[in-house]
Order: sequence, then structure tokens, then C-alpha cells
Amino acid sequence: MGNDIESVEKRVFAWIDEHKDDIIKFCMDYIRYKSPTGKELEVQRDFIKPFFEKAMKFDEIDYFSVAPDAERPNVSGIWKGVGGGRNLLLSGHSDVVDVGPEALKRWTKDPWNPVIEDGKIYGRGANDMKGGNTAMIWATKALMDLGIQLKGDVLVSCVIGEELNQEKWGVIPATKRLQNKGINIPFCIVPEPTNNEIHILSAGTFDFSITIYGKEVHTSFKNFTQYPQRYGIPVGSEVGVDAIAIMIDLIQRLYKLEHQWNLRPGDEIFGGGGYPIPKDMQGVGANSINCTLLEGGTYIAAVPGYARLRGHVFYSPRFDPEKLMAEIKEVVNSLATTYDWLKEHPPEVKFKELFDWPYYEVPRDHPGVQTLVKVYEKVTGQTAIISGFKAVDDAAYIQRECGIDAISFGPGNLSMGTHGPDEYLPIDQLIVATKVLAAMIIEWCGLAKG
Repeated sequence: MGNDIESVEKRVFAWIDEHKDDIIKFCMDYIRYKSPTGKELEVQRDFIKPFFEKAMKFDEIDYFSVAPDAERPNVSGIWKGVGGGRNLLLSGHSDVVDVGPEALKRWTKDPWNPVIEDGKIYGRGANDMKGGNTAMIWATKALMDLGIQLKGDVLVSCVIGEELNQEKWGVIPATKRLQNKGINIPFCIVPEPTNNEIHILSAGTFDFSITIYGKEVHTSFKNFTQYPQRYGIPVGSEVGVDAIAIMIDLIQRLYKLEHQWNLRPGDEIFGGGGYPIPKDMQGVGANSINCTLLEGGTYIAAVPGYARLRGHVFYSPRFDPEKLMAEIKEVVNSLATTYDWLKEHPPEVKFKELFDWPYYEVPRDHPGVQTLVKVYEKVTGQTAIISGFKAVDDAAYIQRECGIDAISFGPGNLSMGTHGPDEYLPIDQLIVATKVLAAMIIEWCGLAKG
């Protein structure tokens, strides 16, 4: 059989079709390992590492942990080319968002026992991002099993800690250890769920918390805190202050600020709905103030004396996060113009307690992007859509901390139950992504002669 790229790719695509059931089984077995952030040991040690060792032909496997709290290993496989080609890194995280007791009530299926319905794999991590990892692993395995020789090196990393912004124990050391071996890495693909679109930039994100301190009083005296009383009777903040009522007002003001952010000039990719044609599944806009966790009060029969809001902001690469944080503070400070109590008892505002995640960005004409466009169109016969990742992922740290241009491309979509109930992954997208990544490896790394 011929060794030209076209004939080799046909063999690879046929192999992937023949092994479709094996690919699906691998993904489902992967999902069965409970691997919420912080508890990745079993899936990495007992599933990924043995598969890399026994089912693949890596020249070297790097298995290590630097997390201070527990053994949480990263696993990287190195498949060396014969030389003279470009090296490619494929990097994805094995940790998933946990499913707690309250969240579990909203699942109609067992999140840890995946099932197939209507051509979709249901289970926690199917979409984010064990499906994407399955695609990158089996794309590489297809080439290995067919005995295809490449010029460049292929590097496959399964890392920990992504879901809680723990890049310093996951993707950064995993990538730098490869670089410290003397491997030059000019390009990386992170197979996050992009709907098989090519995402050349992402949003950035940070978290915030706002605590309002009021004043408890017996709930039968709530009317004294709100309405005028006969002269001489204590009234208003002399009696009590309902912190939750103030928090409700604050949340409404934050949503008005969010609206203003989205009326400002945006970004060509996020604002255009995809390139070259606006058919992406990400939609326009990337700016949001998410009021996600609320708590308040200390006793059911007392006016709530405190309220705490924790939230999560996503912003376009065209925005300065420091200015956005300043605007949130301005909104909080504006409450004092309405509530006299707050002039002497200002709310407590904190930022970046959990998330401080930058964006990544690679130009549209980058050779890696254009190669991926080419192979996508070859595999699907459709125009590749270049778009932006509405969330954040490890590509930002691969680019910013390791100096490697990185983008995201993978099966699934953030709307498919990601971080929520009944997460799923379309099988057809999984197989397409596997073929595209296999073709990308061939065309980026280059075929060796003979």
C-alpha cells in the first residue's frame, strides 16, 4: 500500500471506524472511574498509566505527582519521531466536577455508570473532558497500531487539577517536564468540548465574594426595621438590618452591570459568531457576572444579620480584568447611597480566592490552526468553523507559562450537561474528533519515508 499522506490517512480512518466499539468502551470505562478534582489517583494510576504501558507504544512514560495534599499523578506519553518534523502536544485533564448529593437528585442516570442512549454517551466527564481525552489517545493509538512512522514527536498528557484552577500541580509541571527533556513543542491542542470547532481564543475568568453584615433581631420585630414608628420607639438599623434584602438589591445591580459590559465593543471572534461563517455553537458575547452561591442568616427566627454571595466572572480578551473588578466594587459601594447602615458597615469584597484564569489567543493564520482547518475539512467535507471558547481551559497556561501556542478542539459542547445533570457526548462527534486529531498528527508531525 502507498505511503503518501492520502493513502495513509485512509488506512487510519478505516482503522478508527473498525475500532469504533473499542473507542466507545474505553470512554465509558474512563467515565466509570470517579475522578473529581483532588481524587484523580485511581484513574491515572489504574487506568491511564496501564493503558499507555500495555496498549500503546510510547517510548517513554512520565508519571509523577507534585500535589502537596495527596498523590495525584500526571501521566504523559512520549512517542518519538525519526526527526526532521514538528512536535505536537495533546493535553487534557482527567479530573471532573464532582456530583454531590443535591446535584445527584437532578440526574436521571447514574453519573458514574455511563449508558448509551440515542447515539450519546451519558455520564460525568463524558463531555468535559474524558471524551476529548479518548479522542486524542485513540488518534495516537491508531497510528501506532498501523505501524506509521512520523518525523516529529507526539506527546500525550493526561493531567490533574484543571476544574479547580490547580494548574501549578497539573498542566504546568506536566508540560515543563516534557520541555526539560529537551523536547521543543511548537503547538498544542487541548481537546476540550468545542463542538469540534477550532477555538483560537478563550475567555478569562476570576471569582469574587461579597459579604454584607446586617444586624440580627427577632423576626417579630422585622416591621420595626422597615417602617416608621411612633416617636421614641427604636426604628430601622437601631433595631435590625436585613442583610439578605440588601443582597437582593446588590444582585440586581450586578446584573445591570453585566448588561452594560455586553453593550461595549467586543471581539471579532466572540462578537461575530464564528469565522468564516457565523454557524458556531458558542454564540456571541463572552462577558458574564454569575451569582452562583448564596448564603445568609444564622437562625430561622432572626432577621438575617449577614449574607454572602460568591460569584464567577467570564470576560472577553479585550477587557481588562482589573477594571472589571473595580467596577464591581463601585456597584457595591453604591449601596451606601441607599442604605445608611452601610456607610458605617461597608460590605466586604474579595477577588481571586479560587479562580484567576487568563485567556489564551492564537492568530487565525497560525500554521497549527491552518493545518487543523485543512484536516477537519478533509475528514468531514465541511467548512471548519473557527470560534472562541466561552469558558477557560489549560491552553491558557500552556501558552502563558510554557510558551507554547495552544488552542482547543474536541467533541462535545459546554451546553451538553457540562458541570450539570445528565452530561453527555455525541458518539459521532467523538469519532470525527478522533479522525481529525489522527490526521492532524500525520500532517503536522510529517510522515517518515519508507
